[in-house]
Amino acid sequence: MTKLSLLSSFLFFLILLTISATANCSKNESITFNPGIVKAPLVVIVTDEVIQNICYKTGDSNTCQHILNQFKGKTLFPKPLANVMAQVKRHAKTTAKKIVRVYDGMKDQHRFLAMRDVYRKCLKDYTDAMNELTKAEKSMADANIKPVREYALNALNKVRSCDQELDKQWHEASGLTHDNRKFYDLSSILMVICGTLKMSIRIG
Repeated sequence: MTKLSLLSSFLFFLILLTISATANCSKNESITFNPGIVKAPLVVIVTDEVIQNICYKTGDSNTCQHILNQFKGKTLFPKPLANVMAQVKRHAKTTAKKIVRVYDGMKDQHRFLAMRDVYRKCLKDYTDAMNELTKAEKSMADANIKPVREYALNALNKVRSCDQELDKQWHEASGLTHDNRKFYDLSSILMVICGTLKMSIRIG
């Protein structure tokens, strides 16, 4: 094994440790909000009209409606937004673990050298994306909506970087492209909700 491949394997191992630590810390994840932060103009009541206005702008209107219908009559912040955030993070962790499984299944390192390199990069992209989502959660806890959307966009761009690497490979058959698409769709719901809340702040 060359020095370069040894270094790559070591970096891959460090990323695995990061994912494991993140997963353990978030096993019983919840966002603790200051009870005094939810007030006008941040309050947006979830109605049929609000759901329609939000969901048609997202990548997956059906999933969006399914989520928000559970919160009719309640405020859009904090619980609905926190629910979507939890789903985005959960999907990111599940996808990262899938990448690890696929990577480990490629026993012939010489035959799958290029593909293994892509999966290493994608794993790092998802690790970085989860870090951005963790920052977004901290902003949510402070009811600071603008950074939430910015961090979510950063996370989406990290996953897009993975997609760009996958596009270079003709024989990628793990379904990772589909997983990335789902990440985009869930993230779009998160960002549209943030946009709606930001709009209410400007109007208020």
